[in-house]
Amino acid sequence: MILLDVVVLLGVAVVGLLLAGFLGNPLTERMFGRRIGVPPIVVYLFAGVLAGPGILGLVEHSESIDALAEIGVALLLFGVGIEFSLEKLRRMVTFLVVGGAVQVIVSVALTAAIMRAIGTPGPEAVVAGFLVALSSTALVFKMLAGRGELDAPSGQAAAGILLFQDLALVPMMLLLPALAAPGDAMLTAAATAVVRAGIALTGIVALARVVLPRTLELTARARLPELFPSVALLAAFGTALAASGLGLSLPLGAFLAGLALSGTPYAHQVFAELLPLRDAFVAVFFTSIGALLEPATLAEHPGLIAVLVGAVVMKGVVSGAVVGIGWRSARLGVLGGCALAQIGEFSFVLSRQAVELGILSHSLEQAFLAAAVLTMAATPFAYFGGRRLSLLDLGTRASKATHDAHVVIVGYDVTGQAVARVLGSTSIPFVVLDMDPARVRAGVAEGLPVLFGDGSRRGALEGAGIGSARAVVVAVSDALASRRITSLASQLNPKACILVRAHGVEEIAELERLGATEVIPAEFEASIELFVRLLQHLGVPRHVARVQEGIIRLGNYHSLRGAPATYETLSDIERLIGGGIIESAEVMKGSEADGRTLAELDFRGRTGTAVLTMIRGETPLANPDDSLRLLAGDRIVVYGPHAGIAAAIEMFDPPSR
Repeated sequence: MILLDVVVLLGVAVVGLLLAGFLGNPLTERMFGRRIGVPPIVVYLFAGVLAGPGILGLVEHSESIDALAEIGVALLLFGVGIEFSLEKLRRMVTFLVVGGAVQVIVSVALTAAIMRAIGTPGPEAVVAGFLVALSSTALVFKMLAGRGELDAPSGQAAAGILLFQDLALVPMMLLLPALAAPGDAMLTAAATAVVRAGIALTGIVALARVVLPRTLELTARARLPELFPSVALLAAFGTALAASGLGLSLPLGAFLAGLALSGTPYAHQVFAELLPLRDAFVAVFFTSIGALLEPATLAEHPGLIAVLVGAVVMKGVVSGAVVGIGWRSARLGVLGGCALAQIGEFSFVLSRQAVELGILSHSLEQAFLAAAVLTMAATPFAYFGGRRLSLLDLGTRASKATHDAHVVIVGYDVTGQAVARVLGSTSIPFVVLDMDPARVRAGVAEGLPVLFGDGSRRGALEGAGIGSARAVVVAVSDALASRRITSLASQLNPKACILVRAHGVEEIAELERLGATEVIPAEFEASIELFVRLLQHLGVPRHVARVQEGIIRLGNYHSLRGAPATYETLSDIERLIGGGIIESAEVMKGSEADGRTLAELDFRGRTGTAVLTMIRGETPLANPDDSLRLLAGDRIVVYGPHAGIAAAIEMFDPPSR
């Protein structure tokens, strides 16, 4: 029964994730001295092995499970295609093409040679080379991001090779049918596959580039929350099905559709909509892969497993050499080699297709699954050991990853636009998320990093770099969405300063409970600004208006709400009024202070304030003595009580005022 199998697979995956979560929490650090980071993919694989027919027998391999797993692969590759940044590819294109090509070609060639040496048939040896050459993009990216090293040189080097490996998946999948053909027909089959693939690629990319963006734009304009997820699913599965009809595999079609969408304004939101569904189906896929492993048969081929694990280690050495030479750093070579020394998730896609085509034997498939599970599980520990080795043997300090700490702005209405322009003028990096396609297009037209996305979705916030953000500004019109965004942002980055624009003061307490650092109620802030400007126009000194402004904000705007002040608020008001302040004022022509010294004015005696600095032109003079003669245009910085500040400003203003 398909539903029972899915429930079992997801159930064991959830139990495994809970166990992994325990191993990664602070309690484990106190018990064992360090946290044990276990990637989710490894958890899924081990859970599948445990639930499979070889151990507990909770789930059996079936065609229905294969169908669900294929959906998971399609969603996984669709997401990978969307996440491909063409701009990032252009920035590292030289290392990506040269370094990635050398790593893949050398790894495939060496592995195939080793497999041929132990008697493996030629096509099967080449497939084994394909399987070993690919590393796990999901595992490595998640591991480096968790350590804050994805933007470090070691992370960028690994990312360049991983991106090329992901691209290399396409020709590998195209070559598998050719490898399955008889020896004499292999070249003909390969040429035919390349021609058919070229036609199919052109058709799919044209469809995704021309039709899908227009469809998504119309969907966004409809402003129906239920419509966008359905259209996103239709885009993913529809293009994948079209590719399958043209002779490509379903996963490859999904990848091409995602790649074609990656440069559009709607890619961000499409990815966010599909992320929860993708994660669930990916769990089914990898758990079902683990269920294929038969522990009893592994004892029959321990040598084959050792050969494949050795080939993976050799691939790590090749990758380390490529990184070390390309980046001219032995330390980065060690880190890159350790990070890439595992079999990747896309190797499972290739292995399943190779088994279906009859290229991969049962014994080699089982040895491959065992080697994959072992190398993926060992990666976090190998990388940790590589870091220690790079410090001890190479005599260098590990460089600390640096992020361009940025601001995430959710909402691009008048408030969001104003914040974005101010940040842009001060060279503070930022990213904007908004659901209005017209505003997104306007922002992009100005050259601003405005993305189409729903900030209440985890995937959208993660795509905007919430994990490394310095601050988050929530400026959306929907009160419920503001609460969801605030809560999610606080969970994803507890260290970020979260500023939220609220519509009413009654929202302050709830937003602060959800993690907001500061809540600014729009209606009352407008009232305060009107009030302060009115006082200034009525001739009330600036420092007095500033005190009144501070009093209003104390106690969550109690005075504007008509609520009685609490004892704590009254105490704060008393301290605010009684404490000294710093104020600056300009000596006006014709004022009492114009042309006279501080001694002649008896400034300290009459005002009770101290002159901290006098600025004449662009030259500051700290702690001027009493013999200094003041001139019109001088700016004086004084410190003292409010009454003294008022007396000092009166000396600086002309008598008519």
